Amino acid sequence: MSTFKSDATFDQIAKVLSTDKQLAKKLAKQTQSVILFHIKSKKSSQPKHWKLDLKSDSPSLISAKDNDSSSVDLEISVSDLDFKKLVDGKANAQKLFLGGKLKVKGDVSKAGAIEKVLSSVRPVKAKL
Repeated sequence: MSTFKSDATFDQIAKVLSTDKQLAKKLAKQTQSVILFHIKSKKSSQPKHWKLDLKSDSPSLISAKDNDSSSVDLEISVSDLDFKKLVDGKANAQKLFLGGKLKVKGDVSKAGAIEKVLSSVRPVKAKL
């Protein structure tokens, strides 16, 4: 079992990019960026790194190395718990950033692209 709550989200992003080619191309066209995520967990001494390529003809998400910042437009560092809250819509990226819980390095204008990607994999709330 993984110690990272965000693994399921990254698996879902990878699944959406590989199965819904139309959505993947739409996201790539809108964002035109390569984003490297650094996810830290209190339960693990080593952070996880994910590289989201929304620039190529075949958008993809792969596990990456810490120093894999070649051709990256944006790097985002955030805790596992805060990332999960962000995906679930329980946290605001701007508030996390201003509170120092979300760090951004690179082309900050590309950071808005993250919301588009996360909203495409956000679980749909059941209406009762």
